Amino acid sequence: MKKTALLLTLVLIVGLLSACGSANNTSSTTDPTATPTTAQPTDSPTPVPPTDTPTPSPTPTPDPNCYFSSDFDSAPEGLILKEIDAEKLATIEENYEFTYLLFNQIGAAYADFGQGRGVNGTNCLVATGRNGLWHGISLDVDPKWYGKGFIVSFDAKSESMKDGVTDMNISFTTQFQYIKEDGTASGTVYPALNRVTGVSSNGEWVHCEGTVFLPSDISGTSARLYFECSTGKGKEDILIDNLTMIATDGVGNYEEFLAYWEAHQPEAEE
Repeated sequence: MKKTALLLTLVLIVGLLSACGSANNTSSTTDPTATPTTAQPTDSPTPVPPTDTPTPSPTPTPDPNCYFSSDFDSAPEGLILKEIDAEKLATIEENYEFTYLLFNQIGAAYADFGQGRGVNGTNCLVATGRNGLWHGISLDVDPKWYGKGFIVSFDAKSESMKDGVTDMNISFTTQFQYIKEDGTASGTVYPALNRVTGVSSNGEWVHCEGTVFLPSDISGTSARLYFECSTGKGKEDILIDNLTMIATDGVGNYEEFLAYWEAHQPEAEE
């Protein structure tokens, strides 16, 4: 009986252990009817495109033959600055608005600074106080520049105060006396074709480009480069902006100068 009881006890213990093992196996077994869970991929960061490093614009190299250049919004440049009075130059370097001090009057006109009156609302040079068509403002030319040419570029405008006048002829021209064959000085001359002219229609800005020359046999220090307006009443302001003059080799003596202009006269309009 004891053996039978012991045997039954062992059978009971083994059965209990078997049941526990089955329970544990069931909890770790995947349900065959369940949809398998797909592992979500890890999001890869979107690559950031490389930032283009801007290429710095090269600093323009000043033309070594620049005689004068100014946009009248900053300090002027040019070889002429080496020829003017040191005190005047210091004044201009301290305040570019005094650039007009480089210019002299022709007739009753005088140079002034036009704040906000330039192209696109910038600043400009103004010839004001005029009461004659030939009145304007000028730059004196040192004799060492005689026999040279000047490639000129500028923007110009003049507003008429005369009824019926819509087109204003603004000219950049030359004024000088030359030495005649007998050695004496001529009267003041203004070679008609030695000019760069633009037509300011209805007071609009006009861009002008061209070349003027000075002969080598100018008398004394009489040479000037200057602006005038040949239409209207002579009372209109002449506005000049973005003025640049580049000095070049000229055409030699006065005879060659006249021959040059005779050969380069524009053809007559048909």
